[in-house]
Amino acid sequence: MTGEREFLRGELVAVAEAVVPGQRPVVTGDPGPVNPGVLFDGRGPATVSRVTVETGNPNAPDPVAEVAAAAAAFRARGWSVDVVPPEDGHYRVAAERDGYDVTVHAWATDWRITLSGETPEL
Repeated sequence: MTGEREFLRGELVAVAEAVVPGQRPVVTGDPGPVNPGVLFDGRGPATVSRVTVETGNPNAPDPVAEVAAAAAAFRARGWSVDVVPPEDGHYRVAAERDGYDVTVHAWATDWRITLSGETPEL
């Protein structure tokens, strides 16, 4: 599980660095392996890791360009990418690779861009 978590974390940080060059991305969430279904349906052994990374340029926020850059960076790294149509100033990308799922969120009202991902169930 550690290898999968480290891979996901590395991918999110690398894409965040490509999205806003010159800014250091921050890992804002990495609680380690969790079991998302144990409280709901009793599944015990399946675990995932979830990681969240944030970056942005407070001096020149551009959510449209940042989401496009994230989509391009994920594609260049071998991910399947779906750019979701904007909705009320919310810009999104969904990416998938080998069972890993990632979402990218940017808002017209905020300078930050958030990249969140989940490892495959193990």
